[in-house]
Amino acid sequence: MATDLGRRQLDLIARLAALEAAISFMGVYAEDALLAGTVTRSHEDIDLIFPRDQEQLRLAQLSELGFRDWETWGEAAPGVPFYLFGQNGDLKIDLGIVDQEDGRNWIRVHRLSFTVGGEEASAGYRLRLQDDLFDQPHTELDGIAIKPIPPLALFQIRAGVAERNSFGPLSKRHLAKMAELRELFFPDLPEEQLLPPSEPLET
Repeated sequence: MATDLGRRQLDLIARLAALEAAISFMGVYAEDALLAGTVTRSHEDIDLIFPRDQEQLRLAQLSELGFRDWETWGEAAPGVPFYLFGQNGDLKIDLGIVDQEDGRNWIRVHRLSFTVGGEEASAGYRLRLQDDLFDQPHTELDGIAIKPIPPLALFQIRAGVAERNSFGPLSKRHLAKMAELRELFFPDLPEEQLLPPSEPLET
């Protein structure tokens, strides 16, 4: 049975899914939608992702939903966020902002504002995500039509940052979800294509 927080998260997801233009979901709720079509367990937050040219639009839309104060947890360049955290009561949202260059989608990890294992989180690189990152069709999550990012992108984001230990080691739950995504959507993809292309950031 859904908790009170879980029900309110679903209500927020429905409101997010109704935004113009459609916003893309990543993280655990996107995984639940693609793998099960329903929420499989309680989740701490809702993860969204969009291109940088939508940043002001999305922040204005989220302000209307009560999310007005944002903490920068990751920078794509000095003073330029790629990872934002916002909270409205006990409802939490993480935002990922993608830089687009010549039709390519990049997550730029210049600096992270937290430590991993007592040391500064690994940064100084960028990950390339698939060109159709924002073209995945809608799918249903407990009767709500949401727009997730593609299954391979969900996998590669986790794998790419885990390879550099930027967010610490992956949990057993994360690894299990990644295995499910691979088995269902890209079982024959070679190992070398499971990691996203990456390169150091220019200084």
